[in-house]
Amino acid sequence: MTDSTRRSLPEHMAQTSGAHRSAAQAADSAGTPWAGRDLKPNPFSGDTGQADPSLRAALRAVNVSPMEPQAHIGVVEALRGARVYAPVMPTAVEHSTDERGLVHDNRSEMAMVRLASEDGRECTPCFADIPALTSWGTTARPVPIEMERLGVAAIQEGAQLVVIDPGSTDPFLLRRTALWAFVQGHTWRPAWADARVARLAAEIAGRFGWIEGLGVAPGTRNVHISGPEVALVLRTAEAPGSDRLNEFRQSLSAHEEFVALVDSMVISFAA
Repeated sequence: MTDSTRRSLPEHMAQTSGAHRSAAQAADSAGTPWAGRDLKPNPFSGDTGQADPSLRAALRAVNVSPMEPQAHIGVVEALRGARVYAPVMPTAVEHSTDERGLVHDNRSEMAMVRLASEDGRECTPCFADIPALTSWGTTARPVPIEMERLGVAAIQEGAQLVVIDPGSTDPFLLRRTALWAFVQGHTWRPAWADARVARLAAEIAGRFGWIEGLGVAPGTRNVHISGPEVALVLRTAEAPGSDRLNEFRQSLSAHEEFVALVDSMVISFAA
């Protein structure tokens, strides 16, 4: 190569002496300083993509016995410290229109996939392992993340629910109350098996003379994945009118402690 065809390296890459050499060694190939960067090891570098055995066993147990409260508690406990996969897809955040009227995506960001639950609330999906995610049929990129971080991110994005392994043989719905207890490190118990819920519901029902008794049960037989969480079963001498029922519902929804413990409910009547 002759001097006439030789190209000079950019100043920040030039291997010269003195101040230029010090500057080159202090920056990367794009000229961005190394100073201030905190390079940490990847906590998932040895990840095989398989589910944690205890989490997989807990998911299987709750799907076999969805009416067993301890099975629900077992899933929440198994999620503590667990690695899950968040399905992430690019989302356009900046558009432009050319002279032909065609719209182009100028800039995009990676965002977690969001779903809509049966009652219209936003739901964040995640997966215990790569096979569960790929069998779901999505083209989303699997991003490993600690379950605690995913829960916080879901809440920050406005989601009240997190569904684990949707579309699989062993899915599980982490409801609002369980999600909040989980991210705060608090103990949790399904509302339909929580003595505090039964006590509060009975106290509120006691204000209404037409209610002779009340029981608390799971909202559906598939309470681990769908439907209302709690069924309040009322015993009455006669069927109440809509005005009476609405007044009772409003009293329940206005009670802060009751709302904090119950994700969703349905009212039924004893036969």
